[in-house]
Amino acid sequence: MLKSLLKKEKIIVAPGTYDALSASIAKQAGFKTLYMTGFGVSGALLAKPDIGLISASEMIARASQIVDAIDQVPLIADGDNGYGGVHNVSRLVRAYERAGVACIQLEDQVIPKRCGHMENKEVVDIDEATIKISAAVQSRTSNEFLIAARTDSRATHG
Repeated sequence: MLKSLLKKEKIIVAPGTYDALSASIAKQAGFKTLYMTGFGVSGALLAKPDIGLISASEMIARASQIVDAIDQVPLIADGDNGYGGVHNVSRLVRAYERAGVACIQLEDQVIPKRCGHMENKEVVDIDEATIKISAAVQSRTSNEFLIAARTDSRATHG
């Protein structure tokens, strides 16, 4: 569903949501796609910034709750840095896909990560980032499940 929407629309606005209620409100407001933000989930669960304190299991559970609440509205889910190496990325992709997520966004930060809008971020080298993205693509069971790659290298390398 997200893939076909991306083919039709030049720009898709996907508001950041962090739980079933915020996602339901965004859906009722008419948004065609939603984004589950790690910063929002971390803030809602812990009242802490997005600095790697939320586990993959917590994000998967939250994604599942959101998907159940928004019925057929595609959800893009923050996958942070994959919560580890290539095997962790593979598990996360499969879990998000089973939960009904339409797309995972992966970033290239080191572990532990820092929120994208915070200073002092560090990124992995391009080879490691490429291997993780390849693992994500190979792990999905359907081409309808999308992989979005985000880099913080401009902030760290100029």
